[in-house]
Amino acid sequence: MRHTLGALLYLLLLLLVADTQASIIEHPGVLPKDANCSSCHANKTKGKSVHSAMAIPCTVCHLTETQGDMTTLNLVMPKEKICFACHEKSAPLPRHSPGVKAPCVECHDSHSSSRPALLREQVDDRRP
Repeated sequence: MRHTLGALLYLLLLLLVADTQASIIEHPGVLPKDANCSSCHANKTKGKSVHSAMAIPCTVCHLTETQGDMTTLNLVMPKEKICFACHEKSAPLPRHSPGVKAPCVECHDSHSSSRPALLREQVDDRRP
């Protein structure tokens, strides 16, 4: 519990210094402030591996803004930085070659996966 609270506090600190937003998604309809995203997006919480962040509110990583009948979802910080709000950047990366420089989300799904270690079904081969 202390680890989760510390990670949330660290994420909030990073939010204050985040300079851009990324991954804009438009969602038709108006989402209530207390919307339960997993009621429609249950696939995000199921799979062989499920990210532990799925146990915390979606609004820790996603910002929502509703205008008229459209809700826009953004990441709270650029996708290249968001994983390091909770995961130490300097920590050794298991099973990674030393030259991996691609953002985590190019190979790993941030929600859940049918593969171990949240690996995506298709990995982008543009990695260095």
